[in-house]
Amino acid sequence: MSKLTHTRFSGRFALLASLILGFAFISGANANELSDSERAAVEQHFQILDQQQEASDNQTLDGFQADLDSQLEQAEEEFMEGACAEHELTFDSDSQVCY
Repeated sequence: MSKLTHTRFSGRFALLASLILGFAFISGANANELSDSERAAVEQHFQILDQQQEASDNQTLDGFQADLDSQLEQAEEEFMEGACAEHELTFDSDSQVCY
């Protein structure tokens, strides 16, 4: 024989639990206002973060630009070598001419 246990769950207990959870969420949502010095510190912090982000972005873009320039130079040399070879000439990469 199996015994079934019934947990008694009252509406008052549910209401009390909802009120406690509600007050917990509400009290966490109400933050204190920042003082003028705290607000200035936060703004200075965000300015520093913006400067660091801009420096990082510029460094990344400079790296991409250097890679692109290198690839473009290599593609130009390959193209000129092929174009010179079609006319039975040799491409000189130093002077950038066919001879």
